[in-house]
Amino acid sequence: MDFKAKTFWEMEKESISYLHKNENWWTRWAVLATTINRLEACENELDASFKAQDANDPGGQVAYKNNLLDTFYHKIYRLGRKLLLFAKVSGDQALLNDVSFSESSLHKLTEKEAFIKCHSVLQLGNSCLDKTTEYGITADELKALADELSELETLQPSIGMITNERKSAVRSVKILIKEGSFILDMLDDGLEGIVDDDNFLEGWFAIRKIKGRPVYHKVKAPVN
Repeated sequence: MDFKAKTFWEMEKESISYLHKNENWWTRWAVLATTINRLEACENELDASFKAQDANDPGGQVAYKNNLLDTFYHKIYRLGRKLLLFAKVSGDQALLNDVSFSESSLHKLTEKEAFIKCHSVLQLGNSCLDKTTEYGITADELKALADELSELETLQPSIGMITNERKSAVRSVKILIKEGSFILDMLDDGLEGIVDDDNFLEGWFAIRKIKGRPVYHKVKAPVN
């Protein structure tokens, strides 16, 4: 989360909290109540946008998926080693060629190519299942790997899509901060013009920290 955006959001939430603690000063004024409702709606949307931004953090999601892929590729590699041993013992040259791959070679493939290779290895395992029990290959193992592969294929396919969704959330945050600033500016004017209480206004502007008007001072009429 951008530091400036976070600072604004915290100020916006604190402003709303202050207004609710001092409702007696503005609830009877419809124009103020309506504007404050707009501010709350804007803050709720901003909260949702920040959550969407965090959810689409490419660093976290990509790292998570890469860990899953590393674990799965290792399982496929081990299955391939068992098939390779069977191929050598049985003299099946075609199978030997198909399962002669290193674990690192899976990582060098694109995700799509690696998944195709994984499907191929699983199919080979099923095709000779009745002959490979003594090699530690079981129907349960093959089914579990097939299910795991299906789940991996449903995950976000690339960092590009995650990044685009995150950028969309960032744009939404910028728009909502701009809208929130406009609403808060309206409230600055409205509260200062309508509410006649120095303590309330001093508290409000202390939270708002408006440049050029950091502390509220009521202008007193000059003494003749």
